[in-house]
Amino acid sequence: MDAAAWQERVVVVRSPMHAAQQAAGVEKRLCQAETTRAALTPPRGRGKRHITDEATLLEAIALVLQAHRGEGLLRVAWEKQVEQTTPYVGRGRGALSREKRMRQQTRSHITHSARQADPIAARRHRCGWKACVTNAGPQRRSLRDAAVGYRNAYRVERLVHRLQSRVQIAPLLIKRNEHMAGLTSRLTLGVRV
Repeated sequence: MDAAAWQERVVVVRSPMHAAQQAAGVEKRLCQAETTRAALTPPRGRGKRHITDEATLLEAIALVLQAHRGEGLLRVAWEKQVEQTTPYVGRGRGALSREKRMRQQTRSHITHSARQADPIAARRHRCGWKACVTNAGPQRRSLRDAAVGYRNAYRVERLVHRLQSRVQIAPLLIKRNEHMAGLTSRLTLGVRV
């Protein structure tokens, strides 16, 4: 039993408009990451909760960068600040013979945040590229024909979006994979009809 041979051609295209949109998205995510990162260590004041452990601060910074897809694009410097006070034990005024107790408060504070120019430039350089895959025959096609063929290809996601624009479909809660497969086939059938 011979397996069917599947040959496909890949056309790699760079769209300047798509590149500009993706670069703007990178810039927006970096600004959001910097704003969220600055909120991790607020200035001293009443009602402000500070991060005391360095490992907790590093974990919070990593979560912020991961949420905004900024890993490797921002460099953050921090320091451990220690504040010592020696209040008197108990209530009332102090005296020479009164016992004192040393109290120490620590906080990890972000001192500096800088953007990494080379990784950001590399990320922007990758923006705008698309790989168009086709199983068209061996005849030579122009770039325009290949891009139009790729855009007009059958895609389930586009069909569902077209259906949603014409018919109000409420979100559904589906728990089983069989139900998802059946719903997808019925939606695509409804769109094709």
